[in-house]
Amino acid sequence: MNDKIAAAAVELERTANDNGGAYEEPAVYKGSVARTMFDRPGSEDGTVTVLVPEKNVGNVCREAFVRIPSIDPRTGNQEAEYLGVVSSGPFAEPDALSPTASTLIVAAAHSAVFTPGYHGIANVEIFGERVAGEMVPPVRRPCPNSPVFLLPNDDVRKVLGLNIEENERPFRLGLLDGVSGIAIEVPAAKKSVLFKHTAILGTTGGGKSTTVSGMIASLAAADNAVVVFDTEGEYTTINEPTQNPRMLAALTKRGLQAKGVSKTALFHLAGRKTANPAHPNKHAFKIAFDDLSPHVLMEILDLSEPQERRLIDAYDICKVVMRQLGIYPQNDAEKNQSLDIDDLQSGWPRMTIHMIFDIVNLAMEYAGGTANATQSPEFKDHEDDIRTLIKQRPPEKDKRSWMAIYGVLNKMRRAKIFADRPADRLTAEALVKPGLVSIIDLSDMDAPYLRNMVIAQLLRTMQAHQDHLYKEFEERDDEPDAGLMTRVNIFIEEAHEFLSAERIRQMPNLFDQVARIARRGRKRYLGLVFITQLPSHLPDEVLGSGPINRFH
Repeated sequence: MNDKIAAAAVELERTANDNGGAYEEPAVYKGSVARTMFDRPGSEDGTVTVLVPEKNVGNVCREAFVRIPSIDPRTGNQEAEYLGVVSSGPFAEPDALSPTASTLIVAAAHSAVFTPGYHGIANVEIFGERVAGEMVPPVRRPCPNSPVFLLPNDDVRKVLGLNIEENERPFRLGLLDGVSGIAIEVPAAKKSVLFKHTAILGTTGGGKSTTVSGMIASLAAADNAVVVFDTEGEYTTINEPTQNPRMLAALTKRGLQAKGVSKTALFHLAGRKTANPAHPNKHAFKIAFDDLSPHVLMEILDLSEPQERRLIDAYDICKVVMRQLGIYPQNDAEKNQSLDIDDLQSGWPRMTIHMIFDIVNLAMEYAGGTANATQSPEFKDHEDDIRTLIKQRPPEKDKRSWMAIYGVLNKMRRAKIFADRPADRLTAEALVKPGLVSIIDLSDMDAPYLRNMVIAQLLRTMQAHQDHLYKEFEERDDEPDAGLMTRVNIFIEEAHEFLSAERIRQMPNLFDQVARIARRGRKRYLGLVFITQLPSHLPDEVLGSGPINRFH
């Protein structure tokens, strides 16, 4: 019997040699980690199922990028090359057995060790076809039994557009999901990326603050000016390295060191506490009342329609009084300038909260109420002149509305957030500096309307600053670019409180100011970043229209 077996083995070896020798994998398949299989009943367009040998299951993971040369099974020639990403799997399946086979179930149920040979099954989403080195949309599917290769990191970077030129100031955003060795770098100086505006969305504890902190540090390192409206005081210590053990462990794993942002400035409203009183570069500030549109003011204060009319009456009377007293305009140049003022966009120069408060105070008296002491030094000793003017331009005697406006303006006046002197104002020049992170600490303000007033006024200030620079550079022969203009990225924390979908239709003028930045910001290197855990509370106009990056 043994002789017969030996003779048969010799005969088989001779037959194999006569037919080309031992089987060798075709060259086109060498180095592959999987093979495409036949489509199943539930297969979908754009997705193919692949089989992964047991030895390669550990090398293939979800979100891995692959290339698939489509091999014609009749000729063995390559027809096309597809690019894809593993969308699910690989899931382990036993060879030649069903995963629910009784043999496997009984063995496992009775603690027997029985693991047959197995393979992995995964789904690959095809996103492109490579033609002459360029990627085009796919129109067909790979043939069955085509090889699947993992895409090298350099090819992944090329496919995703991660090869960024040094003059575009690349900065690290994070790691590519599923391929931990590839860092995602974003061009800080390219108009078409971060200046399209960005949304960072996530639940509480989902990592929004960590993502934002990393972006802020990287943008500042790329010489962008960063302005953060911090409603909770989370970023006031960004100048200090983290002490969180989990963060330190994650940084060590990636070969990074914990460090704070080197150039930061902390701005807090005068008379308000800051979340980081030990910050080495903190400044108290106030905002300019005369830069705030009365229509935006009405919307932020959520006034009723009669109250809005009374406020506009007071605003118009205040302008006339200022003209008569020579407060503004004072000369021919200012007279010409006053003709171009659009009160839908800005306020009346040199008008203070105390002046408009005094007008409302005397109008309330005219409507049957009791007047209180004059607050503005400019109007002091001119009460009778103002009373006369009110009678000449009689507003409606709506005592209830006048009293309501008086109460709201009195709260604003006592909050002391408005500057009486130009030196107290926070200017765009102080905020917008290359490489500087300016943190606007609003954590000690309980009233949302006051926070929104500060945000609206400072947004408009920065937009006007960038507009001015852009007009200057437009007059040059060369095009404005990042070398001529300071790149500005503005982060708005708790954006749903500033731009609430419930109120946005009642705040068209406020939204119009934000929309103007969104529309014109890209050319002016002015990018908005909205951060929220409640994206459904944001209006569709913010997230649903126009180009925007979304980080989840």
